Amino acid sequence: MKVDNEKLGKTKNTELKVVDDVLEGIIWSEGVAGSKIWMGSILVKSKVKSNAQHHETSDTVHYVLKGKATFYYGEQYKETACLNEGDFIYIPPYHSYKFENSKESDELHIITTMTPVFKISYLDKNETISINSEENKEAKISVIRSAELDNSTDQTKNMPRKTAVQVTNLWIGRVTGEVGMDSGKHHHGESETVGFIISGTTNLLYGEGYRSYVQYKPGDYLRVPLYLPHIEQNPSESETVEFLTARNPENIVVNIK
Repeated sequence: MKVDNEKLGKTKNTELKVVDDVLEGIIWSEGVAGSKIWMGSILVKSKVKSNAQHHETSDTVHYVLKGKATFYYGEQYKETACLNEGDFIYIPPYHSYKFENSKESDELHIITTMTPVFKISYLDKNETISINSEENKEAKISVIRSAELDNSTDQTKNMPRKTAVQVTNLWIGRVTGEVGMDSGKHHHGESETVGFIISGTTNLLYGEGYRSYVQYKPGDYLRVPLYLPHIEQNPSESETVEFLTARNPENIVVNIK
């Protein structure tokens, strides 16, 4: 797929492309795919549990948007983590796991980010996966609660960023856009950026004099190319905007005077 590095990308929540529906009751869909980062969604019906799976060479972060999820991992999948709305879980390359919709009636909605690309490999019932890289062997599946995000990455005014995960090729966090405010002019250097609007409305201004813009609503996905100057703006006078932002390789923010 050819990626346009001259303009912003947008995918509405009604335009997602199904990329995997092998397992009954679980649908993986693509929101946005860049040259070195991917973001999409997983919808899981009530009480459905996945097969064992891993994501090959891709680093993966799941964010629980709606519902409650239980993840199983480790030796014989005996370790468990229960995630509520707003929680993150990081899955290193080649680490196998399962997940389940823990609720009786509600559909589970997960927003997933992978770098550099979307990959999924299912394991047979008694199959195991060997991790050859020492770096990947030492990496651990980790859970980051919504109340544990790191607020040391507030590099632009009026748009505080809170970090959930930073590994070698993936940063992801949650951003709040204050009412009627904007981020100021900036770009993200060599980092390719994708995002998902959780609530509120945001405009991304770009181009000559920042007179062009793309508007994003809840459920929309975005992509910002490398080095593209832009401004994040909350046009509302009454409502904050909340969105996920992810980058490969790291959270580079270069403010422009």
